[in-house]
Amino acid sequence: MPVYPSMTPKHVMINTASVLFVIGLAWLAIQVRSIILLLILGILFAAAIEPIVFRLRRQGLSRGQSILAVYVSLIGSLALIGYLVVPPLITQGSALIAEIPDILLQLRNSALTSPNDFIRTSGVRTMNRAIAAYASLRANPNIEGGTALSFATTVVGAIFTIVSTMIVAFYWMTEKSIIKRLVLGLVPLDKRDRAHTLWDDIESRIGGWTRGQLTLCLVIGVMSAIAYWIIGLDFWLALGIFAGVTEIIPFIGPFLGGAAAFTVALTDSWQTALIVVIFVLVLQQIEGAFLVPRVMRNAVGMTPLTVVLAVLVGGAVAGPLGSVLAIPVGAAVQVLIQDMLRNREDDPDSVTRGTALAAQRESIPIDYATVPARRE
Repeated sequence: MPVYPSMTPKHVMINTASVLFVIGLAWLAIQVRSIILLLILGILFAAAIEPIVFRLRRQGLSRGQSILAVYVSLIGSLALIGYLVVPPLITQGSALIAEIPDILLQLRNSALTSPNDFIRTSGVRTMNRAIAAYASLRANPNIEGGTALSFATTVVGAIFTIVSTMIVAFYWMTEKSIIKRLVLGLVPLDKRDRAHTLWDDIESRIGGWTRGQLTLCLVIGVMSAIAYWIIGLDFWLALGIFAGVTEIIPFIGPFLGGAAAFTVALTDSWQTALIVVIFVLVLQQIEGAFLVPRVMRNAVGMTPLTVVLAVLVGGAVAGPLGSVLAIPVGAAVQVLIQDMLRNREDDPDSVTRGTALAAQRESIPIDYATVPARRE
């Protein structure tokens, strides 16, 4: 029976201090999680635009000039899209808000005339509650004081987040080489090449995920808007943009976008609603079979279980935004774990111990001549 050395007071103090230090770091991370999220957003944005920056640098521009050129092009493109899209979007949004009572009444009348008993009972009850909730909201809008201040704060906060993200991304890209040297300098010399490869692999994956996710949102939004316009659906532009925005939400995003279009289509006819359902299903098949394999070709390769766990943990820590950002963070962690496991499999010490342990379980004599010698 092995004899373990007794713990001295010095060792107890060191272990206790280590545990308290880790707990303190975890508490500090929770307290400043908003800053950490902002840093992650900046790094993701930097990883997404870095290939374009590299192309511009090969044309003779400096890193700072390349980043500024990308920023100017991006802001100009967004301003042009906003100029073309925002006016009709405001018009459709105002019309949609004005027609919400009629939409709810039409859905309630459709449920009343349905031949299905479940729809006539549960459907009518649900619509009655929705009508009552909307009437209560209209009667008591509570747009004064705290609500108005909260709305203004949210808008200012969103603008501040966007600007801060661009600033963080700018300085991350301009100073990344220094940060990279400092971090890799902490790694032992014999493992530095491996750490360098890990850094590049993680950066490539999260950059691919960001570019791929934004591309998917744009493609799904444009295709949805065009299809809803061809179908003749009211508020087609607003519904298309909503489908593109919700595409970024893991798991439930496509269902949210399709459900909104289906609800509006029900106010027209069940045939229109059926066409919308068919389109959404076909679009999801096209996305899964054609778009995702090509758009996400260089993105994260996370297992479904890892995605679910990352989304749940991110949502618990930082809400919906945390759920979205948890995917690239989880991908980075998965790359590290895969590298650790691969390195352990390649370690001769682990092979020796694994061979001996398996032979002991099976009561097979060990031929130590065939087992690699342990390195000291």
